[in-house]
Amino acid sequence: MGNETAGSRRRGRVAKAPAGTDPAAVFARQLWELKQNAGDPSYAAMRQEHGALVSAAALSAAARGAQLPSWETTWEFVRSLAVGVLGQDEQRVHAQWRKRWEQAAAAVRTPAETSPPAADPARAAPVESPAAAPWFRRRRWWILGAVAVIGVPLAIVLWPQAETPGPATIAEPCEATWLCLYRNIGFEDMNFRTQRQNTCWRLADYHLQDAVFSYDNNLPVVGRFYDVAKNHTGTMRAGDSSQDSSMLPGAYWFCTGSARP
Repeated sequence: MGNETAGSRRRGRVAKAPAGTDPAAVFARQLWELKQNAGDPSYAAMRQEHGALVSAAALSAAARGAQLPSWETTWEFVRSLAVGVLGQDEQRVHAQWRKRWEQAAAAVRTPAETSPPAADPARAAPVESPAAAPWFRRRRWWILGAVAVIGVPLAIVLWPQAETPGPATIAEPCEATWLCLYRNIGFEDMNFRTQRQNTCWRLADYHLQDAVFSYDNNLPVVGRFYDVAKNHTGTMRAGDSSQDSSMLPGAYWFCTGSARP
């Protein structure tokens, strides 16, 4: 019995949760727990059966916690399990894990990036008496104050205004590697987006049953619509888009690539 268990153990599998309290280890434990909840598939299965688009070595390294994985590796790890295995909503999963990764990335900064260097006593400047200082140094605060009074209004006028990006919303334009479905014409009210190929979804889960009024397909595969009886009702070509696709009555299923409901 023990030999069978040892023989069936998969190469590269992380049998125990990563230890440690540093941000990379804590984040790796979250990935490890997700993998356990999805049935602990092998890294090869995550790639071949569930569509992860990075190497098995990169997936394994992400769950070990030696260093924080890139967002691209993290998303392929999470997408293959949370969406591909557990069937969770892709947009919600993307937003949740992106926030977790950004928090971990911010915490990974080294002390050298957050703390000022310690002063070197051997290089400390000699103490100088006020009387010995040049006149301009004795009056430097007065000079600096005058410059500030004059310069601040000028800086307000001349300094270019910084552009602050707005919050990401589901109504933002479809990205270059996504396929997006909208509930209004003219690419408004984005209710669904995916990078998955050869996969099907039920449009009612995204409030899009009989309500896909525009779409934007940036994938290299076609997208097809099917009614509740799984009859083909419409097709969008690879790279195709439509500002008004209201002529898609009865759309119940949506599939990318060669998949069928």
